This record gives sequence, C-alpha cells and structure tokens, in this order.
Amino acid sequence: MKVMPKQLYSVCAVVLLTAVLAGCSDSSSTQSSANPTAASSGISATGFPIVKDKITLKGFSRKDAQLGDYAQMALWKQVEEKTNIHIDWITPAPQDATEKVNLSIASGDLPDFFLKGVLPQADVTKYGSQGILIPLEKLIDSYAPNLKAILDKKPEFKASITSPDGHIYALPRIIDYTLLGVPRFPMLNMTWLSKVGMKTPTTSDELYTMLKAFKDKDPNGSGTADEIPYTAHNLDWAMRGLEGMFGLDRNLDYYVNVDASNKAHIWVTDDKYKQLLDYTHKLYAEGLMDKEIFTQTEQLYFGKLAANRVGFTPLLTAQNAGKFAKDYKGITPLKGPNGDQLWNMRQDTNTGGAKAAITKANKNPEATMRLFDYFYGDEGATLLYMGGQEGDTYTKAADGSLHYKPEILNSTKGFAVDIGARTIWPGGMELGYFTEKQLAPMMEGTTRPADFATVKDYVSKNYYALPLLSKEKQDQITALRTDIDTYIKEMQAKFILGDASLNDWGKYVDTLKKMGIDKLETQYQDALNTMVKK
Repeated sequence: MKVMPKQLYSVCAVVLLTAVLAGCSDSSSTQSSANPTAASSGISATGFPIVKDKITLKGFSRKDAQLGDYAQMALWKQVEEKTNIHIDWITPAPQDATEKVNLSIASGDLPDFFLKGVLPQADVTKYGSQGILIPLEKLIDSYAPNLKAILDKKPEFKASITSPDGHIYALPRIIDYTLLGVPRFPMLNMTWLSKVGMKTPTTSDELYTMLKAFKDKDPNGSGTADEIPYTAHNLDWAMRGLEGMFGLDRNLDYYVNVDASNKAHIWVTDDKYKQLLDYTHKLYAEGLMDKEIFTQTEQLYFGKLAANRVGFTPLLTAQNAGKFAKDYKGITPLKGPNGDQLWNMRQDTNTGGAKAAITKANKNPEATMRLFDYFYGDEGATLLYMGGQEGDTYTKAADGSLHYKPEILNSTKGFAVDIGARTIWPGGMELGYFTEKQLAPMMEGTTRPADFATVKDYVSKNYYALPLLSKEKQDQITALRTDIDTYIKEMQAKFILGDASLNDWGKYVDTLKKMGIDKLETQYQDALNTMVKK
C-alpha cells in the first residue's frame, strides 16, 4: 500500500491541520508553569515577555530582493518589544547565502540560529549529526506548545521533519492553504498581446510566434527595441517555465519524473530534454529570451517588470510589476510538440531546508524556541504576514477577514517590495503556521486565485519532496551530484548559447553515464521507496 503522496489537491493537503488551531494557543501561553528549567533560567513559563532581562541573539537569514533592512522591519521591532529579545542580523543576498553559511561553519563563528532556508535540506542531517545544529524535539516538547500541538495532531508530519537518526534539527513552514502550493504561474502581458493583435498562445509553436511579435512590434510603445519577450528570475526558473511543454517534471527536488507506478527517472539524458534545449537555443539566438538570463539577479528582474519590458514570464504574482500589474494574467500551460502539457512548478510548502535551526553556539535555546513558537500561533503568524499590528498595515472586516491597506497592496513600488520593508515572507521559506486568514489578503485584487485555477489540472498529482536522508545516503547523493550537476549546468549553457552542438548529444549522454547518472537515479529511487510502501 502506498503512503499518501504530497498531492497538491488532496483532501489531506487542503485540510492540513485545520483542526489544530483549536488545540494551539497563541504564542506560549499554554506552557506549564511547573517547568523548573524555565523558571530557573529566567524564561517566563507563560505569556510575555519571554525573558525578564533583555537578551541578544545573533540571527542569520537571507535578504531576498524584495526585503528591506531586517533591523528596521516592523516585524522584528514589535517582536522585540513583546519578547524582550533583540536580534543582531546577518543577512546576505540569496546568491551569497550558501558561501556565507559555509564560511560561518568552517570558521566556527556561528550565529545563534539560521532562518529562511539558508541551510539546504541536504545539509540539515549532516550538520545535525556533526553537532553544529542542536536537536530540537525536547525543546519543542517543553517550549513550543503551538508547534507541539500541530505535530501531535499529525504524527506523519512530524515524521517528515525527523532525520533518520531520530532527531529534529530544523523547524518547518506549515501552509494550510492550497493556492500556496504553486510558486509561479505562466504570466502573460495581455496588453502587449492586444497591441500585437494576437490571441493567447496554446502551443509551443504559437508561443514562439507571439514572442517574435513582442520583439518586433514595439508593444510597450517605447519607440526602442527594449522589449524582453521571455525572461524569469534566473536561468533555472526560465527553463522550468518551458520544461512542462516537453513533459519534464521536477520531482524529488531534482530533474526527476515519477510515473504512476512510482518509478523515478532522471531525464537530463532524454530526447525530450534535447528538444527543450533546441527550443531554448532558438529563443535565445533570436533575441526572444532575455540576453541577461545567465547573470540575472532578482533586482534586475523586478526592475524590468516595473519598467514594462517583459512580455511572458513564470511569476508568482503580477503585483511585482508595480503599476503594470493589471497588464498580466495567468494562462493555461502550453502544449508542446509531443502533446505534453505539464506545469512543473509546485512546491512542498511544509518541508525543505531549515526554516529555522538553532546552532550549538546558542546560549539561550529555550528562549529561542519560545520565540520561534510564537509564529506557530495565530497572533505571531498574523504579525509575520501582515507586517504590523491592525491599523498599521491592515484592517479587519466585520467577518474577521484581514485586508492590507490599499497604499500597500497597490504600491507603485510593487506590493512585495512594500511589504518586504516590514516583514520577511516575500521570497518564501519563512517559519510558522499559516492559514487562509494570513495568506488570502495578499491575493486581494489579484488574478492569483484565477491563475491557480488555470494550472491546477496540469500539475502532476504524484509529487514527492526529497525526504530527510541519513548522512551516509546524503553523502552518496552529494558525491555523485557534485560533478554531475556542474556538467549538466555547463552543457546546458553551452547548448543554449550555441557553444556546443546538439549533434554531439551522444557524447554528452556518454559523459553523464560515466559520471554515474544511472547510480544517481538509483539513489533517488531508493529515497522515493522510503516514502512508498511496496
């Protein structure tokens, strides 16, 4: 019998822990006052502040392009006022975070905690087994009543964040709202489409024809050839925006298709991937794909959207286009040359990476856990998502629903940038438990619910995130992927740029075979088997 996969639309996903809120308190108000450790350490057993005398923690988080200065965020100012915990922040850009984490670990100059997925899931068990991250399960039992209630209600979810050695080293983000399972949609500039006199494309050939029109017919009316027919945050997102037309999925957090019989297959040597590379090369060679896609930063990308230079892109919400937001609309995923019609952008909203992890350097792990647990209760989750108290950034309707103030929701700077000056959720990977109450407000006045409806039938139902693996298994995968991934990326760029010919595809495939791509596929099959009962 098969364990229920992480299906985006399953009843289990939709109702994930909805009954839990009744069993969860706001913050740590249900913490037992009889806990001697809490009392002797100066940590309040219940309520706030968490500590009587102010303490300072050193936090390490990534600063996504949409985010402002952490020290100036209303979120952390109000958290400090409530908890009596001050945080000194280290906040590298996402592209620099991995290097900074590695330097921190190598030097021994550790922060008290890591936040927002700066530790990849592949490293969680490794750093835990090395003692760099501390086990959290006892801290959860004693100092995290909100999270504990959730895990008690859903033991299978607890299992998903427990490493093979039996410890929990990282805390999750728990999303109880189906729409958040899709992080990007195929967003088309409908104003441009109208100006070039075309209909919404339905196939890869029609997409090509439309992109040509965007390039040649000055749809933004600037009088210069500054239009970018197709772009994305970076090359990987750009490829994912096209892969589904060729039936290529992203399962188990890799280049993997999983069929109905739960067979995992790495597709980077397949003919369909070869077709994708040929199609992408054609777009790039003819100026239909962003020429800066290989060096694109999020700042550049959002700037292009806000300057009305983008025609088609995989994007979460059109609000990032600022005053041009209303020009964009999600379209039905396109059908490829072989009849494939897949949208491979969905995410496991509840695991993956360290949304929060405490290091061995932390002298106040109990207080830190209570701080984290605040975001698994309604009050903390609302503060994190709304970026302030009621009246500051949002209003509450008579029915209890929350609504961002119009000047924030419709900001000309872009909604994510405006709210990102106040809180950390733009860019994703925030910790906490979030429901429709916190998440629906950001979709108000947007096409996002409709965009979701256009893609939901084209997202693979048989979806799994890579589980936490033993250090031995993870080391085996890492050893294989180190050279394989470098070669895949290197050749992907060469094929797209035309620096390598697809006539040499056989040599490329042979090289990957020699590097152990088949062994890697076996490792992914083994990982999948741990989640599937034969």
